[in-house]
Order: sequence, then structure tokens, then C-alpha cells
Amino acid sequence: MAKQLNILVTTIGLKPDKIIMDPMTGGLGYGLEYTYSVMERIRLAALSGDPMLGMPMLVTTGFETAKVKEARASESENPLWGKLDSRGAFIETAAAMALLNAGADLLIMYYPAAVQAIKSKIAELTRDNNG
Repeated sequence: MAKQLNILVTTIGLKPDKIIMDPMTGGLGYGLEYTYSVMERIRLAALSGDPMLGMPMLVTTGFETAKVKEARASESENPLWGKLDSRGAFIETAAAMALLNAGADLLIMYYPAAVQAIKSKIAELTRDNNG
């Protein structure tokens, strides 16, 4: 559907360099797995030469992970899940890292601690071999 939408909007005159795709991010579990799968297929098609799927992808990790029960449930309700103030950031960091690996170009994030963790990981991954 992303390809079809991109074809339609370029047909009416929108330039391809103005398109950003949103694969409809899932927060956890099957939602995240489904999003990863969709993004993976989009990226593989783009790498195989499909110009209508080579646009940047935007994911909304903050919104999606902040609303899952694991990020909102009280500590008294689920004491083994850890501290409420850090749990959401951990979940968002894990989701953001997975979606970066799937080909995300832009992340909309919610938790400042997760943003710092992802910035640090991106810097680590993009550092050249000389340090």
C-alpha cells in the first residue's frame, strides 16, 4: 500500500523527495513484529531497485510505546516489571533500536532517557574504525 500511495501522490504532482513514509508503528509484541516485517519488505524492495519505496521512513516509537500497558501499569500492580519512571524509556529504547535496524530514518520519541540511549547507540554505530 505504501508503494501505491507513493505512486498516486507522485502522479498528482508531489515530488518524490517530499515524501516520507509512515509504516504505522506498533508498540510491542505483535505490533512491533508486524511493523518490523513491513519495514523490512519496504527496504528490501527499495534495495532491489524500486524507486517508489526508497523514501525515508518515519516511526512514532514514543506515542506507541507510551500507551502499552507495560509502560503504564503501576509498580504495585506489577512489581517485577521495575520502576514505572524508567520502564517506559527501556521499552521505547528497545522498540526504537529494532525499528532502526528495520530501516527507520526518522524517530519521533517520547522519553528523554530513550532519546539519549538511541543517540548514543547511533553515534557508536556510525563511528569509523579509527575511533
